[in-house]
Amino acid sequence: MNLIAKSSEYSTDNFEITKIDGSPWTEKELAKFSQKPNKDLLGLYFNFDSSRIIRPNYYIGYCWLNQEKEEYISISPKKYNGKQADYLAMFLECLKDPIVSKKLDDSIKIFYNEKWITTEQKEIDINPFIIFHFLKVVKTISQKGLKKGYIKVTENLTSEIKGKILVNQTIKKNHFRNRLDKTVCNHQIFTINCIENQVIKTALLQSGRHLQGVESSEISKMLKQNLNSFELVDKKEIFDSDFRTIKHSPFYKDYKEALQLAQMIFKRFGFSLNSSNEEKQTRFPPFYIDMPILFERYVEVKLREEYDDIVDGNKLEDSLAFAMRPDFLLPSENMIIDAKYKYWFENSETDKFKDDYQQLSLYGRESIIRKYIHLNDNEEAKLLFLYPKDHGVNTLENLKLEEYRSKNFNNIYKIGIIIPPMDV
Repeated sequence: MNLIAKSSEYSTDNFEITKIDGSPWTEKELAKFSQKPNKDLLGLYFNFDSSRIIRPNYYIGYCWLNQEKEEYISISPKKYNGKQADYLAMFLECLKDPIVSKKLDDSIKIFYNEKWITTEQKEIDINPFIIFHFLKVVKTISQKGLKKGYIKVTENLTSEIKGKILVNQTIKKNHFRNRLDKTVCNHQIFTINCIENQVIKTALLQSGRHLQGVESSEISKMLKQNLNSFELVDKKEIFDSDFRTIKHSPFYKDYKEALQLAQMIFKRFGFSLNSSNEEKQTRFPPFYIDMPILFERYVEVKLREEYDDIVDGNKLEDSLAFAMRPDFLLPSENMIIDAKYKYWFENSETDKFKDDYQQLSLYGRESIIRKYIHLNDNEEAKLLFLYPKDHGVNTLENLKLEEYRSKNFNNIYKIGIIIPPMDV
């Protein structure tokens, strides 16, 4: 497989993505991109002018450019003062909040059914995301109750017959020992110890082996709870052919997804619990992580640590003017909050950030939003930008808001929040 282009996500010093070999983009390659960021192509988009430039956006991950030629593109987190945002630490921090942890699906997408990418690079560790998705689906199954299925068993029964009599075994085990009251039979039983649950149980054990180094009590707790639910289910040696024998039922939709994820886990880490995964570490499905959405969820965690009445603006059921959706509302402070995943927002009062200020100001004039934050006609909303900063605050507790007032605009504030750094 050929890494055709590599870049970091959007930053002020990174405005285009070029091929590694320096060759120009072909017409066929350019045709894959559009003028708007395409999530499925890592947010890359084509600048339709004479410069013919492919630009990055705020996504990281791997995607195919041409599957037939096995050409792919990778985008890594941008560097800021020699460090990168630790996306995994942010993700794990979000898991600690029971409300925010349920909103993480929009921040990452893994294309499980596409051809897997093989690479020598290990810049982005996707293992915890695959395992977490699997654990969430299995948790849903556990809460609904494990399905039962028919399995064949062989038993030496006393004074009864079930299913098919195994004549040779009955003679050897019983008749030769003068136990004429016993019969060896092969029959079916209806039990939770069916092959579907055995596959999931073994995938849970395999997942646990590859969570070392991931410090998350939430993931560990979910794994333990799932294993407890499957306590009466046997583990088994898994083969790829096992998945072809399983018939999916429309009554157990969660099982179909769980088994697909289990198959992905075995393909990535090996089908045996004793197998080495050295080679499989470099094989993974294409995926992207939407960093602005992940940052927004991280900001929500920080807000919820301090305020009980924080409102997720994306969840508002009301129809707002121009289909506006503020990031967060804080009624107790008469405040509207916007999370901006821009390290350079510190120097934001320039024409380049005019749209950001106009957008937030417009939120403060929308009538439904004003009712949510308890404003009367004569009051102005407090408008707050939260953005990443390498020497910012780590908590929003007991902050003196006036210290963060905008120099040029009334009732607008800017606070830089530290996000976990990753040394590079």
